[in-house]
Amino acid sequence: MRDVLVLGLFLLAGCAQAPSADLAIRDVTIVDVADGTLHPAQTVLVKGNRIVAVGPADAVAIARSAEVVDGEGGYLAPGLWDAHVHSATSTGWHFPLYLAHGITSVRNMHTSAEGALELVLSIKQQLADGEMRGPRFLANGAVIDGDPPVWPGSVVVRNAEEARAAVDRLADGGADFLKVYDRLSPEAYFAILERAAERGIPVDGHVPPLVPPEEAAASGQRTFEHTSGIAAGCNAEATALRADYAAYLERVPEMPPFPDQLVGFFRLVRRQFDARDAELCVEAARIFSEHGVVSVPTLVANSGSDPQGFVADASRLDLLPPSVGEAWRAMAGGPDPIGELLGAVDATILDNVRLLHEAGVPILAGTDVGNPFLVPGESLHRELERLTEAGLSPLEALQAATVLPARVFGLEDSLGTVEAGKLADLVLLEGDPLQGISNTRRIRAVIADGRLYRRSELDQLLTEASRSDPGAE
Repeated sequence: MRDVLVLGLFLLAGCAQAPSADLAIRDVTIVDVADGTLHPAQTVLVKGNRIVAVGPADAVAIARSAEVVDGEGGYLAPGLWDAHVHSATSTGWHFPLYLAHGITSVRNMHTSAEGALELVLSIKQQLADGEMRGPRFLANGAVIDGDPPVWPGSVVVRNAEEARAAVDRLADGGADFLKVYDRLSPEAYFAILERAAERGIPVDGHVPPLVPPEEAAASGQRTFEHTSGIAAGCNAEATALRADYAAYLERVPEMPPFPDQLVGFFRLVRRQFDARDAELCVEAARIFSEHGVVSVPTLVANSGSDPQGFVADASRLDLLPPSVGEAWRAMAGGPDPIGELLGAVDATILDNVRLLHEAGVPILAGTDVGNPFLVPGESLHRELERLTEAGLSPLEALQAATVLPARVFGLEDSLGTVEAGKLADLVLLEGDPLQGISNTRRIRAVIADGRLYRRSELDQLLTEASRSDPGAE
């Protein structure tokens, strides 16, 4: 932070008058998420979509033309990330909710829509052109999976040749990364990782059950989603489970997708937890750390979304478009076979994340929004709270949604901290998030790509989302 202040003062020292700025956040406490220090009585100047100066409020002059935000009593942090979402077909109500909750960047992990890559590229272009308001949008298009795939719209590969061709097609098409999925064979999986390394495109996603997680870590997969890797690495019956999963795949073509395929898969997942060996968990976490794996645990999705509790919570239900709320109410009233299978493993999942964190594995905050009972934006704040339950400090949880995703996704030069020269993605909070991570919910204002949203405008975004028609998208 000291270098930031020096840079800000240097910029001012070379100016005979106040530097040109469109926006000034005056007399605010800056949260340095890199080292956990607070810097009170600062002023931040924004020109266009860039931070142009940061320095003591009594030393930074503000141009008369600048719009001024009074930051007194507030805490200015980098805009938040949700590092695991599915929003490409729901931008009309997801995007306003992200901005209203301080989320200025997301990583979209799959869409089943036809022409998935073309769709996400169109969204990115509309955001760049100012035709759409929303967070920064990293996206892969569709997942790469085996045959038959879990989800419609997947890129299906059956062997190494098809795997390499899929990598080339997605890389050439403009995907930001590749996402691997559950039904990949080891042959196809390792061919994907090898070709992706040659093409310089990252590989994120699930650890396919037929691939030992320690081999996935050594192969260069960048992120493991949903704690699937650590759960498999903890398993004392891993070889037998891989054989049973192979047998399950043989039966899949004759099984209805729901409930048979889904329940059959999650029965195997439950067996991973039932055969958990704590010593194997520690060793798996060490291997992941050694190979630089990043974990995106999506605790709000993994540990049970509590459908009945959700529909009883008007504060969350009221954020949804009516048609979505009605659909989720109907789901909550029906059977929940997955919840029955996994409802008892929440404490184990939290302990696995604790072991990963203690081993030095970077943790990113992601939610799996796009699934029922996960509200865009609001779920990210619950995820941060859950990360502290898993042993992360408030600072570490905040880092999981700011500086770490920027670093992991190769954007550290432009995002993740409040510094001159970086993009103006910021959130102004009423309370200190380092004292309590729930203070990230207390949002006074959001600056997304240099655009200011005061509290009244954030409330308008909430209203816009709740009144949208998802069926029209």
